[in-house]
Amino acid sequence: MKIQSVFALVALAVGAVPVFAQPGPIAPPAGSTVAVPPTTAGKAVPGSVDKLSWLTGCWLAVSDVGLGDSREVWLAPIAGTMLGMGQTIRADRTLGWEAMRLYNDGDTVKAWIRPGARNEFTMVMERLEDGLVSFALTEGDTTTRVSYQRRSPTAMTASFRLIRGDASPRGQEFAFKREDCGPWTGATAK
Repeated sequence: MKIQSVFALVALAVGAVPVFAQPGPIAPPAGSTVAVPPTTAGKAVPGSVDKLSWLTGCWLAVSDVGLGDSREVWLAPIAGTMLGMGQTIRADRTLGWEAMRLYNDGDTVKAWIRPGARNEFTMVMERLEDGLVSFALTEGDTTTRVSYQRRSPTAMTASFRLIRGDASPRGQEFAFKREDCGPWTGATAK
């Protein structure tokens, strides 16, 4: 199974390169329970990026078969915004990247995503609980959903779902571990 940045997979909904396609069934990590998601995006729920501060930091999901690792970096919330970036790497080669922005919009949060050279799009926050957030976008008969769930201070899961019409949902689960940001940024501790 390929591991790539969650938001890179979102690019499937907007016509991404076929290398990111995941034709198989959803395979959740051990101990995870995955319910079949609704076929349309939910209504926007109240919240702010300050409630998502647990995403802050550097995260790594390592492929169990060496096909590519996913890195995500999230800056702490400030001025109603969290900025993030993702990179998919394999054998010292970048396979994909994305820029991300979570931002307050009225009394909810939206996720702006720019997957590589693809067109940007915006998803609405449809669920917010302690340590859990879900964003979704429905266009025509296709719903794209991205969720993050904190498992511990050093672990989180992320899931991607693509639901087209009456077809079974496709997607992927990612098991991220918190990493020291120093080696990723070239920063050295003083």
